[in-house]
Amino acid sequence: MASPARTGLRKAIASTSKQSPIRLSRRAISRTIQRPETQYAVQHRPWRRIPHEGRARWHSTAPAEPTAPSIVPEILREDTYDIVIIGAGNAGLALACTLLSKPAVMRDDTRILLVEGGSLDRVRSWTGHGEWENRVSSLTAENVQFLKDIGAWEYIEESRSCPISDIIVWTSSTASSSSQIHFPQPAGSADPMARMTENTNLQRAFLRKIEHDGRGRVVIAERSKVEEMRMDEGGRSVALRCGGDRWVRGGVVVGADGYNSPVRAFSQIESFGHAYDTHAVVATLRHSAIDNRTAFQRFLPSGPIAFLPLGRDATTMVWSTSPALASAYKALGAERLTTMVNLGFFMDEPGLAEVNAQVLAAQERGTTVDASTLDAKWNDVLMSLTAEQAKSLPPPIASISPTSIASFPLKLSHAESYIGDRTVLVGDAAHTVHPLAGQGLNMGLADVKVLGEVWESVRQQGGDLGAYTSLLPYTRERYPANHLLLSATDKLHYLFGTRIPLVSWVRSVGMDIINEVGPLKQIFMGRVGASASGTSTSTTDGPARRNGKSAYERVADGMDGWRNARMVAGMAASAGGEIVKGGARQLLERLAK
Repeated sequence: MASPARTGLRKAIASTSKQSPIRLSRRAISRTIQRPETQYAVQHRPWRRIPHEGRARWHSTAPAEPTAPSIVPEILREDTYDIVIIGAGNAGLALACTLLSKPAVMRDDTRILLVEGGSLDRVRSWTGHGEWENRVSSLTAENVQFLKDIGAWEYIEESRSCPISDIIVWTSSTASSSSQIHFPQPAGSADPMARMTENTNLQRAFLRKIEHDGRGRVVIAERSKVEEMRMDEGGRSVALRCGGDRWVRGGVVVGADGYNSPVRAFSQIESFGHAYDTHAVVATLRHSAIDNRTAFQRFLPSGPIAFLPLGRDATTMVWSTSPALASAYKALGAERLTTMVNLGFFMDEPGLAEVNAQVLAAQERGTTVDASTLDAKWNDVLMSLTAEQAKSLPPPIASISPTSIASFPLKLSHAESYIGDRTVLVGDAAHTVHPLAGQGLNMGLADVKVLGEVWESVRQQGGDLGAYTSLLPYTRERYPANHLLLSATDKLHYLFGTRIPLVSWVRSVGMDIINEVGPLKQIFMGRVGASASGTSTSTTDGPARRNGKSAYERVADGMDGWRNARMVAGMAASAGGEIVKGGARQLLERLAK
């Protein structure tokens, strides 16, 4: 049974959703998770934490067989590790790097195993030249500093990492209207607010750091799928079968294995959330060479379209829209999609809706909209664009790399807990978030940072890294912070996507408020939840952490700003009468909760 506190968290996030309700789903993790080549099965037992007569909970890629024995086989000493990390994506690799920087964790011949089902050869051989990749992430200034602290940043190819000094967000046809938020680089700060970096650039940096400093201490097992997991008889470790008949043992197993996490399934940790019925179309854009340090994001009724700088003449695009439109956009080809992206950034909403209808109609006929039709629309937009409007809009797109065009479905999910019996979750295995705030990777890195700090403290006190009580500080620190950002992002998705008149008016008022009130900007810039310290200006050993302040308490420090927001909303709404005033206040009250 879920604890009252956890139930409260589920209710809180559920109340914010305007999609299908966010709730704990008993079907969220089935007993068998299908994958292209294998399937994972989890055998549940009534004694979750108490082994019984030499048998243990088990997890296998083979179909479930209730009568199958689950005796843990004898495992050689050289196959026994203190920590086993499943998944060599950025979260898993970052955790291994973090642990190498922790003296107490790595003393006494600590052994770490990093298990990856695929090959890392492509990551190793990445040169930092050639076409830009379409898998790109934003790194906050705090997480850039974190990577420097653990020694990984020195391996980053900085020519493929673009600093972001400004962010412009708007909802109407032009970014010069009142429905605009401008996030400038903080005054007095020498560092950019964020950096856009290809995921492979990050992976290679982590991998080089591990292979340089972790030789003999971090073992990387590539092309090695975890086919079975069993808890040992005494509950002191987890046995894993990694391909064929090879068994290894881990004192604690870290699930850095993504959204469909087998470690989460083995731990019997359920997940709740919803799909957005939205796909993100990604592509690499080419344009004239500029001082490309401003990120742009326009919120359309079907979803946001984002312009995220990569270099002087290259930018990555993320356009969230309906699955049907995403499919139709991809079918346009690079030339027509280039024009469509320009319309997405520059055209008024009624005109864009008309073009989208034509694109969908052509898709249904098994063809694509005529290029001359799109070009004529784009020429009309350019003719009507003023020089003043162009100053606060991205540069026109000249071309799109054909091989970069792709799409993926969007979802929100949150694990009921981050820790289990000898297991712990980080990154996408614990949570997935809408990309509109660009904080998915930052949340995962914050998880890794805090887990490393917790384990360093545990080792300093002579504790057991895998004990449930040893892992509690990690989940207490990260769960509320991640939950807050998931909830805020879900609210933003609804607020900026709807075109109900009252909500649209409140959104316009709210944009002005957010643009003027400092604490609000801090929250919407990802400074709560996406960082280990809760805000970008706090450090992990600062007063807030020493005094045990939770993420929610730190957010409460900015409540004066929220009260100011509600006051401004009340003043702005007074001209519209008490009914409109009440509606505006109610919506902003919900945003403040």
